[in-house]
Amino acid sequence: MENLPKLTETDLKPWFDKPQLILDCAAQTQKDLGQYGIEFAFSGNAETVYEELFAQIQPQIETILKKGTSLMEILYRVDVDEAKVKIISHENEPYSASITRLILWRELQKVVTRFLLRK
Repeated sequence: MENLPKLTETDLKPWFDKPQLILDCAAQTQKDLGQYGIEFAFSGNAETVYEELFAQIQPQIETILKKGTSLMEILYRVDVDEAKVKIISHENEPYSASITRLILWRELQKVVTRFLLRK
């Protein structure tokens, strides 16, 4: 069996070219974030899914951070690694953008892992 992908852009980037997995990722993201009132619309275009989701989710994460709502509960639901969350606080992008990126990468990682385990 192939090695399971890690949560890095380099490892996950090739999977962005697999339309069905991208659609599954959007559905998984909707499932995990929807219960927290985070909503987004997806055109169904696998080529622009990341940009679409990011552009809609990031401002909502920013609002959650400003309101003081428990972001940790959302990150726990999505299963984002706490160590990665601590590391991003030192990056050069806005915190909400870093969190959104980690969420989307983790959602894709879950979908890819399920795909590889079914092989």
